[in-house]
Amino acid sequence: MATISERIKKFRRNLNLTRTLQLIWSIAPGLTIRAAIFIVLESVLWFGTLIMLKLLIDAVAAKNTAGDNYISVMLRYISIAGVISILYSCIKSISSYITEYLGAKISLHVDERIHAHTLELDLTYYERPDYLDILKRAREAGAIHPYAVVVNLFDMIRNFFMLAAVGSVLVTIDWMLMPILALFVLPILFVRVKFSDKLYEWQRRQTPLERKSSYLSNLITGDSSAKEIRAFSLGRFLLNQFTSIRNTLISEQLQLNKRRTLVEIITMVMVTSAFYAITAYIVFGTLKGETSVGDIAVFLVIFPQTFTIMQAFAGSISRMYQSNIFVANIFELFDLGSTLFKPKTPKPVPSGENLDFSIEKMYFNYPHADEPTLVDVSLKIPAGKIVALVGLNGAGKSTMIKLLCRLYDPVEGKITMGGTDIRQFDISEYRKQVSTVFQDFVRYNVPVSDCIRYGDIEGEFREADMKEAAKNSGANEFIEKFPQGYNTMMGRVFDEGHEVSTGQWQKLAIARSFYSPSQLIIFDEATSALDAKSESDLFRTFRERIGNRSALVISHRLSTVKHADYIYVMANKGVVESGTHEELISRADGVYSKLFQTHSARPVAVSE
Repeated sequence: MATISERIKKFRRNLNLTRTLQLIWSIAPGLTIRAAIFIVLESVLWFGTLIMLKLLIDAVAAKNTAGDNYISVMLRYISIAGVISILYSCIKSISSYITEYLGAKISLHVDERIHAHTLELDLTYYERPDYLDILKRAREAGAIHPYAVVVNLFDMIRNFFMLAAVGSVLVTIDWMLMPILALFVLPILFVRVKFSDKLYEWQRRQTPLERKSSYLSNLITGDSSAKEIRAFSLGRFLLNQFTSIRNTLISEQLQLNKRRTLVEIITMVMVTSAFYAITAYIVFGTLKGETSVGDIAVFLVIFPQTFTIMQAFAGSISRMYQSNIFVANIFELFDLGSTLFKPKTPKPVPSGENLDFSIEKMYFNYPHADEPTLVDVSLKIPAGKIVALVGLNGAGKSTMIKLLCRLYDPVEGKITMGGTDIRQFDISEYRKQVSTVFQDFVRYNVPVSDCIRYGDIEGEFREADMKEAAKNSGANEFIEKFPQGYNTMMGRVFDEGHEVSTGQWQKLAIARSFYSPSQLIIFDEATSALDAKSESDLFRTFRERIGNRSALVISHRLSTVKHADYIYVMANKGVVESGTHEELISRADGVYSKLFQTHSARPVAVSE
């Protein structure tokens, strides 16, 4: 059972607004100042209405001693009160708009920053379940909680000023009223803060289950899994799992809400009883002549408002507290950084046609793995040459691609381009030198032209080069049959989209790599979905299609790898053979010759 001092320390720690306020200020300092000014004006005008109300009541009470000026005094007070009320209403509306505008701007900025920050993180993070939990919590918090912090912060400031205003009036009636009210409102604040902590802790614990629920939902409703789920009749089974998880989550949350509601009811009964007890005390004091009629009139008007404001003040603190501890999820993501080496002064990426790519004595193991994936690997991709990489499943070929793309850094050894360690280059500038057609390429539901120009999205759009890339990949054959040609929307996600075969999607991915101005093109089973004729046409003239660039081709098809200038064979986490196709196939006991049947176009092994 936590002591009161421990709870206060926890409250102060979780209510640390410094970082949140710094974030708000960095996004919109001018708008923040304007919002604060209008809140102060709103509070001042609201206090002015209270003062005019008191003066009006005093004037009414002094009717018999006011003389001939009574009517003019009353009209003056009423006129001033009316003007102040109109100004208060206008300022309040403007203040609300500015606060909403500021909150929306902050939410948009935070959401954009979350997406931008994830782009800076290494691929390795996406292989860590704990990072995926952090990302999910940050994305959920980014949508609502920064905005909520702003709104509740300004509500708290507004309620504080209003409370100070009414408190100054109540003190003139009885100085004990404000301390007693504060004492009764504190339990409400305590209950709400306590259950805010419980809700936050519960949501952190349940994030993995929430992610599993989202995963099952995407499987059930997603287009990429629709065929297989129906073919294997998996729908009902997956739906039952999804429903079970959702029922568990909802049941636990309802139990938490139920306990909070019961405690709040008990607290509110006690506080409301105390409120009316104080009211009775003041009323009976008036009957005994201890307080004036004017005092009781002001009290009956202001005291209920004071109670309401105090509750609102406690509510804004508790809501801001809850929102702020959820904003901590965003900062948890922002505190993650890239683990890839970044030179303080990157070397310029060399240009030219005689740049070799080399891998030298490289070791690598994934952060989450106990055993290395690559051991003492060395190979060379000479400028302008086509190199093939073959091997059984699990040999490390896909890992090699990730390292060449600098999605990871080797544990030992190095990769060089033009003799320079690629870690000495700016990461984004180096990655422009390598274009890869991954085996699990992305199907972008965008116009055809964008599908191709994504290969060099930062460069100036070159329509002629785009069409040449489509021609070299064979994609132009079906693109030109579309009614809108290169402006045709791909896929069925959006209106007027055109779905094509997997092989045609793969041709678009190949065109994307051809459009890139890279020095090295990597094909990772990039023709696995092409028909035999398309694949034969592509590789028969592959050298002409890629120009002066180098190429690394990973394939299990003999018809593909035999066109390479040089072939490396991987097994047991390293390179075990290398040579030309003729040299390797002639070794009867070699790994390469066992991978392929001499007169077959298909491999014994399947792709990894």
